[in-house]
This record gives sequence, C-alpha cells and structure tokens, in this order.
Amino acid sequence: MLQRSRLSVAVLVVLAAALAAATAGRADPLLGGGCGATAPAFAPWGDVSDYYFPANGGFESGAAGWTLSGGAAVVAGNEPFFLHDAGDSHALAIPAGGGASISLCYGVFYPALRFMVSGAGARVHVWISTQNLLGVVSILDGGTFTAGSGWAPSPRLSTLLSALVAPLGTKSMRLHVDVGGAPAEIDDLYVDPYVMRS
Repeated sequence: MLQRSRLSVAVLVVLAAALAAATAGRADPLLGGGCGATAPAFAPWGDVSDYYFPANGGFESGAAGWTLSGGAAVVAGNEPFFLHDAGDSHALAIPAGGGASISLCYGVFYPALRFMVSGAGARVHVWISTQNLLGVVSILDGGTFTAGSGWAPSPRLSTLLSALVAPLGTKSMRLHVDVGGAPAEIDDLYVDPYVMRS
C-alpha cells in the first residue's frame, strides 16, 4: 500500500511539473508544446491572442509540408496585409472541390487557429485528424464558414477537442482545409497555443 501511495504521489508531481512547464511557455514532453514564438498576429482585427507561425504557413516555400488535392496550387500574389512578412509573395489557390492539409505542432494547450482567406461564396471547411498511440485516428470538425470577396481573417477555429482526445505526449495534428461552392485563396496560417486563456 505504501508503494502504491508513493507511486501516486510521484505521478502527481510529474503532472504538476508538466502543467507548470506548459503554462510557463516551455516545451514539455507530456503536454506537448514548444512550437515556436508567439505574437498577436491578428491584433489589427481586435484579436489580441498570441499565435505561432508554423513552417511554410505562408506558402513562401511552395507546397513544402502541405498535401494538395483537387487542383489546389501555390500561386503568385500575397494577401494584401502582409500579415507574416512584407516580402511575402505567394498564397494557396483552392478550387471548389479542392483541399489542402498540413501537420502542425500542438499539445493540450494548442487549441485554435486562423488564416487569411478570400473567395466570394466559397464554403471553407476545416477539420482535424489526430492519431493515438494505438494507431486509431480521431477526426473532429473544426468548423465551416463562407468566405467573402476580399481578403480577411478567417473566424477563430477551435481545435480544442482534437487536443483533448489525443493522448498525452502527442504533439502533432493534421489540419485539413476543404473548399466547396466557389474557389478560394488562403494565406498566412497561424496557431494559438493558449487554451487556458480562451
């Protein structure tokens, strides 16, 4: 009984340390994290949440890291606000019926994302897939919205449920963006790492 009690205390100490590390913004092997520096990228639109910019989130390296389908392609031209960098010059064009996906770093504290989008009448559907240690894939709906004719930020799309159903230690999810009804362009993908604030 004493040994079981010591084990319980040890597990609680490890979990408490993991939580403290995650809330302090450090990488942690149990809760995930350490995905990159954050900044309030969408502050001009009243969103003061901090986001990190994933590798090739702005398509400046072509389709590297992305899986494209249905005629989706990286094109010349950038969203006009140059959210990520003033020197950026590319975006992703997705025809109706097309899609794109990318693996992203996350953890229990990595629940939401936004990106720039343009495409009058385009229905943009975002969904998340995660894989647990047994190989079971969880698929969860991140939301659907209709894009406007000009470039604007997407709604804040929550991936909280995906983070919670993934096992501790899982640090990646696959983001899928599907477009229907009309073509759309997307650019400058960002991920918000602080579920506790939302």
